[in-house]
Amino acid sequence: MSTVRHAELTCSRCGTDTVHEVVYAGRLLAEVTCTACGRTYGRDVRADYLADLRQRLVTKPKRMLRRLRKDPLRFASSLPRTVPAKPLELLSEIRVVWHSGKNRRTRGEH
Repeated sequence: MSTVRHAELTCSRCGTDTVHEVVYAGRLLAEVTCTACGRTYGRDVRADYLADLRQRLVTKPKRMLRRLRKDPLRFASSLPRTVPAKPLELLSEIRVVWHSGKNRRTRGEH
């Protein structure tokens, strides 16, 4: 799933310690945006993402089995919510990855 976090970082453009929006595609850092000046630093994560996705897909059955053994009732009750959400989470990740590949240069410069 693509995840957006917020972190206080020093922006190299405006030089201030300010909140930055940090976007992950799966487990990979895709881009960081300064909320003060709008400068975005992105990286092309396409190749790394495919390797990461492959690893997550291979290990998914083992992780599901571990959750089932740990708490069968909770695992079973979570399936109706988690199973339909997975394709949407994957689509969200793919959008971030696609965006990172299209916009490899730093954005937000004037």
